[in-house]
Amino acid sequence: MKRKIGSIILGLVSFYLGTAQPVKIIFDTDMDSDVDDVGALALLHGFANLGEAEILGVMVSSLNPWSPGAVDVINTHYGRPDIPIGSVQRFGVYHKSKYTRVLYEEFDHDEKLGEDTPGATTLYRKLLASQDDNEVIIVTVGDLTNLSRLLNSNPDEYSELSGMELVAKKVKHLVCMGGRYPLDQDPRPWGNFKPDPASTQHIAEAWPTPIYFTGGGVFADNVPTGSVFFKEEYSRTPMARAYEVFLASWNRNWHHSADLIAVYVAIRGHEPYFKLEQRGYNHIFENGTNVWRLEPNDERHLLVSEFADGIDPNGIAKTFDEIMVVKK
Repeated sequence: MKRKIGSIILGLVSFYLGTAQPVKIIFDTDMDSDVDDVGALALLHGFANLGEAEILGVMVSSLNPWSPGAVDVINTHYGRPDIPIGSVQRFGVYHKSKYTRVLYEEFDHDEKLGEDTPGATTLYRKLLASQDDNEVIIVTVGDLTNLSRLLNSNPDEYSELSGMELVAKKVKHLVCMGGRYPLDQDPRPWGNFKPDPASTQHIAEAWPTPIYFTGGGVFADNVPTGSVFFKEEYSRTPMARAYEVFLASWNRNWHHSADLIAVYVAIRGHEPYFKLEQRGYNHIFENGTNVWRLEPNDERHLLVSEFADGIDPNGIAKTFDEIMVVKK
């Protein structure tokens, strides 16, 4: 009887995944100083291969000139070389990267260096204007520079709406990876919130839709992913090369899953793996450090930074690794 019930449940899940409309995603990444951005984009492509996601575009928040090309390398590997890529222009955050130039020089792509990539603000407006209302989910795993500029953008050839109005009309919600919870008081400018703290404050205070914040630190360290790329079958992929180069000095074949968790939440929601905190708000200080305060309550702010009861984080890692290598 248990086996029969299990088969019925699996069949219902398969039916749901086969009939549900894919989630329309814009992915915003720094793709430079850490390698979990590579894993997150790979996971997103895996969900697309499963029919659960439609990748409308990828935005790059880093001034690293090879970051857009590294994104295109990964998109090309998964058979989606035509996904539009936009990048921050002129004023933004620059981080060194161990792997972006390696991917740009060793793998196929047709993306130019970052300074020749279309501006992220314009591409955001173009993509959002072309979608139905309340349909797009934006997941950001980098600096919030592009999103702040989107909110401040003016009407253009793609929409007569201001940036704030366009986001409120077209975006269902934002999933934002950044910070440590319940607090991060380390003033050093690492992570996604502190390199451009003014943009982080702007988004936390003014973004007009719900924001699902997802955390890093120990929470993300408990989900070790990437080892799948060290298997012989996948060892010559760009993802494997990025993890290999990045982890060379770490003497291990896995990394944390901060950005991957954000992608999962964007596509499937927080269940069944994570708890959802709906009380309080994310307070961002002037230097980009943060604390989750339980009062006053901001209905826009939600937090995913704890595992659901009885969940084994290694099981989550296994699922993420499997999805990253799903084929079309």
